[in-house]
Amino acid sequence: MKKIGKFSFVDTAAGQYAIRMDWSSSMSQFFDLSGRNWDDDPVSVAGERVVPWGKDNNLPRAIRDLLERNNLGPGILDRKTGLLYGQGPALYRTVIEGNERVQQWVEDEEIQQWLDTWDYRGFVRAALVEYTHLGGVFVKYRMGRGVRVGRPWVASLECLPSADCRLVWPANDSRRLDDVTHILTGNFDTFRSRTYEKYPVFDKWNPTRSEAAVRYHSMRSFGRNMYAISCFFGSVPWLENANDLPRIIHHLNENMIAAAYVVHTPQYYWDQKKALLEELHPDYTEEQLQKEMDKLKDSLTQTIADVMAGKNNAGKFFSCVDFIDDQGKAQSWKIEPIEMNIDKYIDAQAKISRIADSSTTSGFGLSPALANIIIDGKSDSGSQMLYALKIFYGADTQIAEDIALEAVNDAIRINFPEKKGIFLGLYRKVINKEDNVTAADRPTNQV
Repeated sequence: MKKIGKFSFVDTAAGQYAIRMDWSSSMSQFFDLSGRNWDDDPVSVAGERVVPWGKDNNLPRAIRDLLERNNLGPGILDRKTGLLYGQGPALYRTVIEGNERVQQWVEDEEIQQWLDTWDYRGFVRAALVEYTHLGGVFVKYRMGRGVRVGRPWVASLECLPSADCRLVWPANDSRRLDDVTHILTGNFDTFRSRTYEKYPVFDKWNPTRSEAAVRYHSMRSFGRNMYAISCFFGSVPWLENANDLPRIIHHLNENMIAAAYVVHTPQYYWDQKKALLEELHPDYTEEQLQKEMDKLKDSLTQTIADVMAGKNNAGKFFSCVDFIDDQGKAQSWKIEPIEMNIDKYIDAQAKISRIADSSTTSGFGLSPALANIIIDGKSDSGSQMLYALKIFYGADTQIAEDIALEAVNDAIRINFPEKKGIFLGLYRKVINKEDNVTAADRPTNQV
């Protein structure tokens, strides 16, 4: 028996059947969409009480496994990350011009020199990836040696994988993120105590408290006290259905034929075979004779099945010889197809897949025009993409930027208190319609 998603394919004497399993056996039980809180009670890991992330305290890896089998999700999230990143990080000040708040991009040699001492661009990319997938970022702050004498200085920042981080349960049992004082890092797949490290939560108002600390920057999820959850969390059932369809079709192509067949073999053919066996082996008992006949039938059945079944056998044919028995009757082989409506089943699954693709795209929070989704061979026009991009830049970028770059901007404030008002942001070039661009400056003339 082979299991694919909620379907189990079972070989029986009558053929292969697909049985849809109960919903509770699916991966969605792991995600637990019923609304029960995971963070009601702590779980013990390496002797520490931690706030569970997901029903089995392994939600980040479950989302990873789900997305890796999906044909749309990774591409959409990569596109969303690229749109957020734009042309990359740059320093700016905020000024008011004509009653409008405007980002004024600046150069500051001292801050830039500090940024260049560590991979700040790589940090920004990693933080955006974490945010688009899980709505939050775990950041490790490494302090300079001056922290030992009370001089605050953030030497570098590191974006930690969310899968390797858990919040330690608050000592006062408050179930409030602000009361979390430590974060546990390590491999939560193996649960080996030697792989874990416990860090204090970074206090941006008292940065000299420790030489290394971790802080969780996140977008608060409604109804959740601790961890943020993915924006596409509600689309998990659709993702599962979309993931199952290619594997089901592959299995059908490999193991089934387009329609089942009934093969009629002449009884006189088997009577002759039996007579030949009796002549060659007069010492055979009836049981031995029947066993040999069963072997011949199995061999013939396997030969026919090998010829007719499977995608690699297209164009093959089965040949046989019709003959006349002793009574003068024609004995013929006959193969009759039994319509199984596999095409209708696949067509129905394809329609479900299209609905799943649409629901999945909506869940990821990116317009299909920007996600490069092609439905029924149709793609969006350039003007649709342009307006979708303007709406995305106007409404969907600032919160992501605030959360992903909060650690860097806190570090700039701590390291350079005299440079108040300078922040690190993401520069995104404004894209104009072709009608508003001179002919010489259009992309077709820049190649």
